[in-house]
Amino acid sequence: MALELDGYSGVIELGEAKGNYAAEERSSSIVIHSKVLPVDEAGSLDTTHRLEEEIPAAIIHLGLAENRKLVSVETLSVNSLEFKIPDNSGRKVESGRITDSGRDLLHSTAPINLIMAESDGDPRIVRSDDAGRFVCNEIYFRTLEAVEGAQIKDRHGRALPVVFVHLPPPEEIPFEEQVEIVRHIAGIVVQRPSVPVVGGLLRDSEGRLMAARRAPHEFMGGYWEFPGGKVESGESFEEAIVREFMEEFSWSIKPLSICERFSHAWPEMVVHLTFFVCEPDGELPDAVLTSHDEYRWLADEDLDSVNWLPPDIEFVQRIMTIGASNL
Repeated sequence: MALELDGYSGVIELGEAKGNYAAEERSSSIVIHSKVLPVDEAGSLDTTHRLEEEIPAAIIHLGLAENRKLVSVETLSVNSLEFKIPDNSGRKVESGRITDSGRDLLHSTAPINLIMAESDGDPRIVRSDDAGRFVCNEIYFRTLEAVEGAQIKDRHGRALPVVFVHLPPPEEIPFEEQVEIVRHIAGIVVQRPSVPVVGGLLRDSEGRLMAARRAPHEFMGGYWEFPGGKVESGESFEEAIVREFMEEFSWSIKPLSICERFSHAWPEMVVHLTFFVCEPDGELPDAVLTSHDEYRWLADEDLDSVNWLPPDIEFVQRIMTIGASNL
């Protein structure tokens, strides 16, 4: 497989998106450089040493899983060695740790959810959380630890994507099909997810807008936002904003019209935001906060009194200029 892939240069077409959670682009131009590593400790350290000299767009480790029938995308590696057979150098560790870093496990830095979303419907590809305890797991752990320790980033500013893929024997899935699957994965790991998100500008009877502060345990905790969230598969944008307010506040609301659309790129993903002007659907009960720790009703002149999420700042400034009543 490594020899077949080495030197490949081409465009990977992902086809039609299978849902709302999809790659930023429907095609990727990639060049693959591969190397066959010895199945021993030196092989497990090879990629770590190469990262000191060169930073690729992503790293895909491949290993044969003789007892598996499907292509397994490994989500994590563990700091554990339990060899049932010696490696190629004759080393056999019945029980031990890979490093003394104190980390028990490391998760893949690749967009695993995106790989699986873009592979949805392909029965040949599965998600796995068991990379074993042999050299495959060892090289995975050492590479992830090197990326974390040196804080190696890709061109988007996210942690360098690293994933391990276990391949079944060619008797289970023909070799040519496996080559295409690995290329498909390579075309995904270099990309970010693209996610549609809705937000609601809920106005009260005085024309004030409701803003909420993300709880400390949430992503970007402490920042204020107009509530909303991701649009689920098969859901309309209007249905999504109604659901989000019910889930986050136990409030029933009615979306009236779309007032703003824009996109914002984070290192980890690109979000496409659609904001609705909304009104309460009846009298609002006391809020039951699930994702926020505070909310306020803000008049136009008070909108700059809170610390807004970076994607919302320009939008908030425009609201202050034209007034919430003119949205």
